[in-house]
Amino acid sequence: MKKTLRMGFTTGSCAAAAACAAAQLLVTGKAVPFVMLHTPKKITIFLEIAESSLSGNCATCAVLKDSGDDPDVTNGVLVYATVSLRSDGEISIDGGEGVGRVTLPGLDQAVGSAAINSVPRQMIRQAVRNVLGEGRGAHVVISIPAGRELAARTFNPRLGIVGGISVLGTSGIVEPMSEDALRETIRVELNIRRAQGMDSLVMAPGNYGRDFLQKHYGVSPDTVVLCSNFIAEAVEMAAKMGFRSLLFAGHIGKLVKVAAGVRNTHSKYGDGRMATIADIVSRHCTPEAFPALRDKITACVSCDEAVRILKAEGLADAVLADMGRAILQTMSRWAGKAMQVSVIVFSNVYGVLYSRLEFGES
Repeated sequence: MKKTLRMGFTTGSCAAAAACAAAQLLVTGKAVPFVMLHTPKKITIFLEIAESSLSGNCATCAVLKDSGDDPDVTNGVLVYATVSLRSDGEISIDGGEGVGRVTLPGLDQAVGSAAINSVPRQMIRQAVRNVLGEGRGAHVVISIPAGRELAARTFNPRLGIVGGISVLGTSGIVEPMSEDALRETIRVELNIRRAQGMDSLVMAPGNYGRDFLQKHYGVSPDTVVLCSNFIAEAVEMAAKMGFRSLLFAGHIGKLVKVAAGVRNTHSKYGDGRMATIADIVSRHCTPEAFPALRDKITACVSCDEAVRILKAEGLADAVLADMGRAILQTMSRWAGKAMQVSVIVFSNVYGVLYSRLEFGES
């Protein structure tokens, strides 16, 4: 029987619950064992309050982050909220220890602000307002003491968020292995580059491509946007955001799937690598020779091995050029007419297999 994955709570939900509990402690002088929270996903959740303290005109409460079955680096950390009253009726929110600061434009919050996104801010503000009612204000500081150390294991340094992690979440609920979260990370990186005035973009599926660009072309790793398996969506996003040119570098094992028109290159959507190579081979050898070559290619477990066979047969140049053109044409179709696309296809064994660094070059 397939196991149902357990959902968890976002850092935004934890921050809102901690703020709600701290506001109640400040107003009543009594700590509460749990808080009921209505999430943007329309799911009501109950979060246990792990710590509570009252000191003068400040109350602090903490919630232990539970990410469910999602492999989130913040799982098990304490999210604190410290609440103090304000006389002007406003509810202000800031970040304390372990919550990052925004240093680059294009993110959800302005440069200099705490990296507490809009939806969590709304949740925190509403949770505190529900306790205080209208007319009374409060200042809320969200802290995640483990955040500074955890930030190195997130995308935050690449996004220009320094000093800690972000308080995130649009639904209040963590859905395990959410592909939407990966897509949103790509979108955020693209937004940052557009906000910086960039109209040219360098992209790769992952670390192989980024490292290859650095080693062979001197491209700074910080400039490369990683898109994972969401190649078509990332190219389409970039075109819609107004980028004028794109250089995409990827390992043959990923990009040969693009030659066949595959939009998402994750293996769960199928393989087809050797079948695609064999199909291209059929256009560059005699009908009599093809069956034996097809069998050799389809028996390969890696694209590097397929390239070795192509080189041994004297077909590598023609087949790889044909494959590269198909990749370029597919990506150019995804990009539309407004964005020019250049492509580098490489192998860890054989180096550059195909490159077209000027759009339209053949």
